[in-house]
Amino acid sequence: MGRWRMVCRYRRAAPALWLILTLLVAAACSRAPAVGDATIAATTAPSPTAGASSSSGAYPAPEAAYPAPTVVVVAPSIGGTNAPEATVVPDAIIEIVIGEHRLEAEVVATPEKRSVGLMFRDVLPENRGMLFVFAGPYTGSFWMRNTRIPLSIAFISQERRILNIEDMQPFDEITQHAPQGAAFYALEVNQGWFAMRGIQPGDEVVFELPPDLIVR
Repeated sequence: MGRWRMVCRYRRAAPALWLILTLLVAAACSRAPAVGDATIAATTAPSPTAGASSSSGAYPAPEAAYPAPTVVVVAPSIGGTNAPEATVVPDAIIEIVIGEHRLEAEVVATPEKRSVGLMFRDVLPENRGMLFVFAGPYTGSFWMRNTRIPLSIAFISQERRILNIEDMQPFDEITQHAPQGAAFYALEVNQGWFAMRGIQPGDEVVFELPPDLIVR
């Protein structure tokens, strides 16, 4: 009889226990989505990098390779035709006359620009060149590091006469090309440009530099 009473009491208490358990589970479930939502928001919110990438394209995705910075300048032209992309901004663009032959030349008159010269270019128009202007007699030599175009160089005296002409091969870092005398200028053109026109040492090179050109 005692056992029957205990069973009856348990059966009467069971609904209350189930109700309590149900309320506890419901309370736990009602809190779980809040935690879950916070976690999702934290993991999917756009980062500054991602936001900049989607809006401006300035930043690649974290797993993508960042491209190397590139600086190119299109040099102006006397005749109005754009020159190939350059790696330096010339100090001036002038016309040069040798005998009956004419060409346009980009002038570089500072150590920083002379050190780059025609490096990294893929093409040089037929009647285009680069004139290196020195503050005093040049006693060094030229080579072809990072230079893709075969070139000819004419070293020019203070009196603007060609001292010597040298052919230079692309990417040749061994051969040194030096003036045979006191050179105040050097003119680089496509290889063979001088030879095809019969230009030789001793020929006069006629040009005018801008009066405000700063030579260092």
